[in-house]
Amino acid sequence: MTKSFFKGLTWRALLALLLSLGFLFTCLMRSRKDGDAREQEHFKQEYGSLLLAEEYRALKTDVLKEHPDVKAVYSAYDNTGKLVGYILDVKMNTEIGEIHTQMSISENGENILNIRVLDDDPQSPLFSALEMEEVRYQLQDKRIPVGIRRERAVDVVSPIEYDPLLGLHDGVYFAQAEKAGKDGYLDFCEMEVRGGRIVRVEWDAKNEQTHTNRSADSISGEYKVSGNIWAEQSYRLCNYLVMVQDPVKLAMKSDGQTEIIDGVTIPIAPFVELVNQCIEYSRTSYTKDQYLASGSEDGNGEENADPTPTPVPDTNTTETTAALETSQAAEPSHTSSEIGVIGGEDGVVTGDATNVLSESIDGIPMSEIRSYIDGITDKPEESAALLSTVNQAYKFMREYLNWVG
Repeated sequence: MTKSFFKGLTWRALLALLLSLGFLFTCLMRSRKDGDAREQEHFKQEYGSLLLAEEYRALKTDVLKEHPDVKAVYSAYDNTGKLVGYILDVKMNTEIGEIHTQMSISENGENILNIRVLDDDPQSPLFSALEMEEVRYQLQDKRIPVGIRRERAVDVVSPIEYDPLLGLHDGVYFAQAEKAGKDGYLDFCEMEVRGGRIVRVEWDAKNEQTHTNRSADSISGEYKVSGNIWAEQSYRLCNYLVMVQDPVKLAMKSDGQTEIIDGVTIPIAPFVELVNQCIEYSRTSYTKDQYLASGSEDGNGEENADPTPTPVPDTNTTETTAALETSQAAEPSHTSSEIGVIGGEDGVVTGDATNVLSESIDGIPMSEIRSYIDGITDKPEESAALLSTVNQAYKFMREYLNWVG
């Protein structure tokens, strides 16, 4: 055997080895590709109903260590490799016990797209199929974090007891602007009186073109104002009026704005005008039902040619007249030392007065809550527990995307 023979044998052996390695590598890649395809098919079956995508990738981030209730997060991509959203698996203990949900959130981390509850006991689900469908409908595309509407009606805990206006009759009263404002919205106000005190006020407006409400448009981002979203500012303003009882105490300036209510930067003149109408209607017992029945608003909520009703006194004419005369003759007044207010009637609470908006939902300040839903009427605790998982997902997304809260 010559040297050239051994050299040729070596080259043939090396070539065989390379071919074998190439074959093994090809098989390995094929196997891995098949494995990835099976994994992606599994993900599609598992999460496709929440967010259909071409590829799902498990998110590996140290932020998960700070949020133990978030069990897993997947980023989802379309066939071009573009991020289309996230899938979050959340399991947490709540007041009703442990609740396990899976949800999809938009790629910018702002909107919830879909959600489902994983029940350990299929014989006794937390929500029926119909209830779960209702929850999905209410949450679809809502900005997060989210709260139950009943949580907004917080009781005002304050050492100050503001005197109510005189002559108010119990009931629900309503007033609407004669025409839409420059922004295309028709303002309206609803006020409820119980025990002679204003206990609830709501201010909103309807877009004449889209028939959507200004509050909903502000939450969705369609309607923008400086500072807090319009719905939040309206809530703060209404809550403040319930506390002070008198529109005068809102301290509206000549430019139609106020500086005494934290977080309110929008003009309040339309609100003051409408709430004053509601007060006059309360003094004459001209209820919301009478207002609407008078033709001030048609069935579609559109403006009538003559939107201002003529108040109709209640049957007790003598008492009503007397109450009005008393109210016009002497409105209650107090010094700052008597009611703890700087300037007497400017509505600035001093000292130990509790801030009306110091409440929170799931540890998130009310001012940060972006959407409200009704939930399931017969299951308020269960609805709130479900939203707690959504808000936990929000906390993770906010930190992961380096949001400023």
